[in-house]
Amino acid sequence: MPNVNYYQISLDQFNLLRTMKKVFLLLSLMLSIGSSVRAENSLTLYGIIDTGLQYLSTSQNVLGSRAAETFFGVANGVQSGSRFGMRGVHDMGNGNQTLFVLEGGFNSTNGQSGQGGLLFGRQATLSYKNIDLGQLDLGRQINLASNYLLAIDPFVEGFGQANIGASFGSANTVRYSNMLLFQTRPLEGLALGLGYSFATEMSGIYTNNGSCVVATCRAINAGYQFEPGNNLRAVTLGATYTKGPLLLAAAYDQLQGPDNIPDGPPKPNPTAWLVAGAYNFQVAKVSVAYGQTRNGAWGGQPPGTGATTGSLLANTTLGAGAIFTPGTAANSYFVGANIPVTPSSNVLASIQFMQPIGDSVLRPESATQAIYSVGYTYNFTRRTNLYSYASYGSNYSMVKSAQSTVVGVGIRHQF
Repeated sequence: MPNVNYYQISLDQFNLLRTMKKVFLLLSLMLSIGSSVRAENSLTLYGIIDTGLQYLSTSQNVLGSRAAETFFGVANGVQSGSRFGMRGVHDMGNGNQTLFVLEGGFNSTNGQSGQGGLLFGRQATLSYKNIDLGQLDLGRQINLASNYLLAIDPFVEGFGQANIGASFGSANTVRYSNMLLFQTRPLEGLALGLGYSFATEMSGIYTNNGSCVVATCRAINAGYQFEPGNNLRAVTLGATYTKGPLLLAAAYDQLQGPDNIPDGPPKPNPTAWLVAGAYNFQVAKVSVAYGQTRNGAWGGQPPGTGATTGSLLANTTLGAGAIFTPGTAANSYFVGANIPVTPSSNVLASIQFMQPIGDSVLRPESATQAIYSVGYTYNFTRRTNLYSYASYGSNYSMVKSAQSTVVGVGIRHQF
């Protein structure tokens, strides 16, 4: 009898083990399917929080006397704009993918939304990518000039007036909404891009002489109008070439103003082109750039990144939108370097100029802008770093006698 009981118990255990084996096989199959799905689809949440302390001193001749101002306080997005975003990839097979990016900026010092309160003001794009042809983007993102010069500017278009966009306005992190942008796959290191914005939704100003008064200035309201000709449109195109330590870039932008400005001055189409390059000598990455802007500008760059309300120099170029000024023009020059000191630290330096030409020279208040900047970054980890920088500008925004000095320190965390 004991032998029979032992046999019956063993048989029950065997049946249980056989059932468990089926369950484990089913779970393994489900996990393998889930792994393949994850390999084909991905969703990434990411962001940057950048906060520092900043000292800013500016001065300018106003009505025959010297006006000066100083600011000291916390500043948001000194090295990089604070942001939160998500990006996703869906692999459709045969080298085809759909992608999306939704990214919004925010002020890390007070929690306010950036980019005028837009939910995803930094970027909102849906894309189709083919491994052989390239990528087609639809939505809102930076133009090609801003995109290409990120890898050339030692300050990566950050640090206030130290960024290359202070002299090359079309590369000052310019964002176009409602844009169709195609970029080819790099072929032997060469990649091309072409984009058209049906309505940039940038604010804009028409002015005849660089000043903004009722008689000579008309505002453009940002938005997407039903009539195509009533929108502020833009063309952006460019090319990059990479081979080993060499990087070359060229870009061209043109703005097309709306046709429905009542009693406005003659409408020009601002244009900007630039050529730039960088070479990594290992001991230093050296960058140079040259460009020209005509019939207007792509807005201004405040000296610092902290509070600008009430600042004399915050908007000396009439704001951060599009500026239409017939006959005005400027040449821009840039030299910079990124010098690795240790595996965890780098010294940044640049000199840039913006020289008035054309009708701009005729304005008595015009003069060549010069900005001298130096910075330092130290990486605690792959995600967290400290930074410091100092920058001095003379004839800021090509305004004679306008001077600015900025000194800042801070911390940046990427997640």
